[in-house]
Amino acid sequence: MKVALKKNYSDSAAGYWKESEPFVENRYGMLIHRPISVTLFNNNRYPHIAVGHYCGATHTGKHEKFTFLLTPPAHKLVCHVCEMKAVAAGLPTSSQIAGRHVCIGRLKPINICHPENESD
Repeated sequence: MKVALKKNYSDSAAGYWKESEPFVENRYGMLIHRPISVTLFNNNRYPHIAVGHYCGATHTGKHEKFTFLLTPPAHKLVCHVCEMKAVAAGLPTSSQIAGRHVCIGRLKPINICHPENESD
């Protein structure tokens, strides 16, 4: 299954993807995101892409940094905000796409140097 992507207009863009797999994993990230746009750039020493996500985050880098997935790995969390916004936009839930239960979640920063100030 592929999902339609939106154009993220940029004067320096070399192109845009029209569709992609419904999930994307950033090699350096912890969450699986739901892509909303993929923009191609050639204005540096190497071609790179900018992947926009439903949560509002954008990750950039060489294409090898990203893995576009038909289903998220069972041991990974799908970004909670991406899930809410993708479903609100009319897309099926991650569990519906995968045909199994998919865990959603988020990251929580923890104050290491002053743990007594950490509130739940």
